[in-house]
Parts: sequence; structure tokens; C-alpha cells
Amino acid sequence: DADEEEELDETPAVSGLAEESAEERRTARRGFFPSSVGISLLVARNVETLEVIARWGDYAPVESEDGEGKAVSVWQRTPGEFVLRLPLGAEQSQPLPDSGGLRIHVRERPIDTAKLADMPAGTRAVSIFLVNQRKPAAEHHLADTSYAFQAELEVHSEQPFVPRPNPRRPREADWDDRVDDLHYADTPEYATGHGVSADWELADGVCRTVRTAWIGQAHVHRTATVDVPGTELGMEALGELADGAAAEAALMPLVREYRAWIETQRAHLQMLSAPRRETAEELLRQAALAADRIAAGIQTLRQDEDALDAFRVANRAVALALRKRLPDRFSDESPPAARPQWRTFQLAFILLNLAGMANPEDPHRETVDLLFFPTGGGKTEAYLGLAALAMVLRRLRNPEADGKAGAGVSVVMRYTLRLLTLDQLSRAAALVCALELAREKNVPRYGDWPFEIGLWVGKAATPNVMGRKGENRSDSARAKTRQFKSNPSARPAPIPLENCPWCGERFAPESFTLLPNDDKPTELRVVCADYKCKFSGERPLPVLGVDEPIYQRLPAFLIATVDKFASLPWEAKSGKLLGGADRHDSRGFYGAAESGTGTKLPKPLPPPDLVIQDELHLISGPLGTMVGLYETTIDALCIRSLGESKQVRPKIVASTATARQAQSQV
Repeated sequence: DADEEEELDETPAVSGLAEESAEERRTARRGFFPSSVGISLLVARNVETLEVIARWGDYAPVESEDGEGKAVSVWQRTPGEFVLRLPLGAEQSQPLPDSGGLRIHVRERPIDTAKLADMPAGTRAVSIFLVNQRKPAAEHHLADTSYAFQAELEVHSEQPFVPRPNPRRPREADWDDRVDDLHYADTPEYATGHGVSADWELADGVCRTVRTAWIGQAHVHRTATVDVPGTELGMEALGELADGAAAEAALMPLVREYRAWIETQRAHLQMLSAPRRETAEELLRQAALAADRIAAGIQTLRQDEDALDAFRVANRAVALALRKRLPDRFSDESPPAARPQWRTFQLAFILLNLAGMANPEDPHRETVDLLFFPTGGGKTEAYLGLAALAMVLRRLRNPEADGKAGAGVSVVMRYTLRLLTLDQLSRAAALVCALELAREKNVPRYGDWPFEIGLWVGKAATPNVMGRKGENRSDSARAKTRQFKSNPSARPAPIPLENCPWCGERFAPESFTLLPNDDKPTELRVVCADYKCKFSGERPLPVLGVDEPIYQRLPAFLIATVDKFASLPWEAKSGKLLGGADRHDSRGFYGAAESGTGTKLPKPLPPPDLVIQDELHLISGPLGTMVGLYETTIDALCIRSLGESKQVRPKIVASTATARQAQSQV
């Protein structure tokens, strides 16, 4: 109705609704049900006829009886099916007998095969539609009798259908399209739906049947890793490597097998068309570069004793953290094959980045390396292993002042907004616990300042301030701690951890203590409620969850959300997180905003060594623009000079389960 449609097109006077309102804004335009479904396919030159089966369901009200014998009106379905043998040629439209107004409409058109590679000459495109031309029911309550429900078209051909070319013709500048075109060159589609999806059947590698489908489906093979013969993947075995030569013997088979695989793929290049061959050659060039970088990482272990020691400690720490997180899977009695070990891509990723981490002048120090693997495949362990290596290496490279010169934030792991999960947070905290236990066993080598992890994620998740008695605020650490102690079943813990990251015991009210006193605290001490845990009693968990102590202690591992970096211009002390603190005392470190406090360090604390950007694919759109603006400031603050001309930035790695457009996001 024209008047009704015009009325619905009017813009509401109120342009927005309050958040608490349950109203739903009226749609700007009335929706209509589709009156047709269709399917398009390609046929060869010699195909003259197609068999088309149309199926649908009609519903009409009928009288029936309920369980008590009362007459009721119910809707009854009557199935409809008609088989046509359609000669191809001119455009045609045929009514379906006894259907009340359903028609089959067919259109055929030639294809310019000269512009399409591998397309047989004479190929034609055929589109077939099932159209509902029934007259609407006169009575509104019988409107459904005019509809055709569960409509379906099925098309058969004695000759195989022609595979459809990639409808997204890969553009020279669009790398993602080029890679997709290569990867799925052997997985063609045979039909496309109109107002509906399409499906098809394959027999002996060819397709003779296509049909419409309301929900499209595809079989996606699970991505699985494989072990490389001769390569040591066991974390504990790698944690006990005797020397650089042992490291080379344990790890070089990975490089040899990878290079052999690359050459095997190179042998198939001549079978590809020119555009696809260029894409494949570029992919193999990048793979060869990755193999060279893995080999360079192994050579770093052979030649650099500090890097080898950091690699060993990192392996032991990740293995110990895994044992604590999965005690049933990794028991002390487990055979070697069932002990913690890397997946091949995880170890390769660590080795790939090792040279750039150990040597600031490495040409790939400023390469942003993207760790891509489907969700649940182990990306977290891979970059946590690299993070452990970075934190230990920092201590070994800066042994002055009892290791305090190597303190400060070494690793920044950034998440998009507040998408950090408790599981990821707990795994990172468990790793830091393992590193702290390793440090305590060899304080002269790894320093007397503890390895700690800080949660810098905004006051909705963690308190910004410690608070004090007399303040009227509910978001301070003091207020949240007191609330949790008074009613632990109804109030959340003051930090976003529910269980001890080391042993898994649930936190109790006594797990949180305000120090030095409850009235004017400067520290929130966290311990495990289980007295048997290593982090109970006098040994607190190395977890900082309040901004003020984070700015003071500068934890080695900082977990942050990208929006939190907006506080850099407003909170002077936050600048120390990116390096520059030049004084210290027993409480922590001091920078330019706290003049005259503490003992001077031999040199200012260096900026972070490693930045991990998790969920990279979320850095897009307006959020990506804002993050990019802050990135310039973060980059400037993290640069340190190496000699007169060389500038060093942190190594940056990113992870994602969705690699499309990753290049622009990087």
C-alpha cells in the first residue's frame, strides 16, 4: 500500500533511545517476503536439456479435534513436487500444473570464454527460478495459503556441469584475493543461489546435480600440526640443553625438513597458470625467508650463551606452568611422549623471532611477525614462550645493580578493549610464577627484583587507585577488597582472577591483604588460600592488579588493553612503563615525575623488549584509527639509541585466528 509505505518511511521524531529503554524502533521500510528462489549454473556446449525438480509445501487450515474431543482448526501441509524436462535455448516460462500459480522461469546466456582461463568454449550460463504468481488470499487470516513453503529446486544433467570460475577475480593489488584464488583453485563451486544458497553433489570428481539450500554448508578440514622427525619438541628436554652444539643438533632437522617441503612445492609450480604461479612463487619466497630466520635463531643459540640460557629457562618455565595447569595430563609419571612439548609451529615461531630478540641490530627486529592459527590451536603458549625468553634475556643483558638494571616492563601484551579472558590471564600469570620460582633459585644470575605481572586494563576490571580511609569511592582497591572480604559470595574479587594461577585454588577473603595497613594502603598483596601452594604465606603471588603499584614496581610482564594507553598524557607516572625510570628503592622505581626520590641506577631502565598484539584482526575501522594515533606516541617513547645513528624499537609480534587483511592491520 503506497500510503502505508510512505508513512513508514517517515523519520521518527526521537532520534535515539535511552540505554535502559526496551522499545524497538520501527523499521524504516516495510519488509516483503521473496516471491522467487533461483539457481544459476554453467553447462557445456553439447548440453541440450536439463531435468528440473521443483518441490514445495502448501498449508491450509483444516478442522480437527484436540485431546478433549473439541473441534479446533489446525494447519495441514500438502507436499508439492513436479518434474520438468527443460530444453535449453530461448528464455522461457512454464506454469506448474495444479500448483495454483507457481511457474518455472529459465534464462540462458552465452559466456565469453576467451576472457576466462580454463573455461571450455561454448559454455553457457543457465538461471532457473521458481516463481510464486499466486493471487493473494482475500481474507487476511488465510494469507499463508498463497505462500509456497520449503521451496526447493533440484537440477540434473547427463553431462557434468562446468565449474564456475572464481567470481572474485583476484586483483593484482589484493594479496588476500590472490592467495585465496591459489589455495582454493582445486575447490570450485558449481552453482550459486538467488535469494537462497546452493549445494551440489560430486561423484567421481564431477558434478551432475545441483540444488538450492536454505543454509549453505562446506566441509572445513581441521588444521593439525605434525611432528618433524629428528626435531626435539619436548620443553623439558630443550630446557636441559648442554650447549649451543646440542641446541643445533636438536633443532636443525626442523629447518632441513621445512626447506625440503618448500622444494617439493616448488616442483609443482609449472602446473599453475601464470597469475597463480606468481602468487605461489611469492609464498615460497616468504617460506624460504622464514626457514632462513629459523636457522638464524638456532645459530644465535649456538653462539650467544645468554640467549641459550634464556631459551632454556623459558622452556622449563612454560613446561612447569603447563604441568600446574593440566596436572592430569602432565603427571610426573608420564612417559616422555606425554610430557609438555611444543607443537611444531610454536617452536618455529619462537626460533623465527629469536635472532631479532637477542640482537637489536638484526634486520628483522622491526618486522611485525604474525602468528596465525585457528582458535584453540596453541597461539597463546607460543607467544608466552617468546615472552619468557624476553624477560629472562633482559635480566642477563643488564646484570648491574643486583639485576635491577634489567627490571622494568619487558613484555607488553595488548588486547583490543576488554576482550582478555580469565583463562588467558591465568596462563600468563602462571608463566610469571614459574619464572619467579626459577629466579629465586639463582638470584645472583637473574637479579633480586622479582618477576611480576601487572594487569593494566581499566577501572571496570581493576582498580586505578589504592584508596584510603575517609574517601567516598567504591572503585578503589581498598573499597573492593573490603567489599569482597565482607561478602565473598556476592562481591567479585578486587582483581579479575578467581583462582590461584599456580595451583587453581579458589581465592578466599584471606587471599587479599592491604599493606601496610587498611586505612592508607600502598599495596594489595595476593596469596593463595591453600597453605600447600608455593604462593601462600610469606611468598605472595607476583600479580599486580592496581594501577598505582604497577607504576611503582614496573612489572616485567604488563597485560594491557589498547584503550588504557589513552592515560599516558594524563598520568605522568604511567610513562615509566615504557622505560626511563632512573632511580629505585625497596618499594620500586622512580622517573622524571618523582624527582629526588630513590637511589640512582647505573642507567635508566630500558623500554619494553617485546610487544604482543593479541587478536590483531580487531584492529580495524575507527578503533584501528585511534590505536594508530596512540601508536606513534608509544613508538616514540619506546625508541632507544644504539650508538650515534641506530635506533632500536621493541620487537612486535601479533596473533590472530583471522588472517584476512592482516597486512593492512600490521
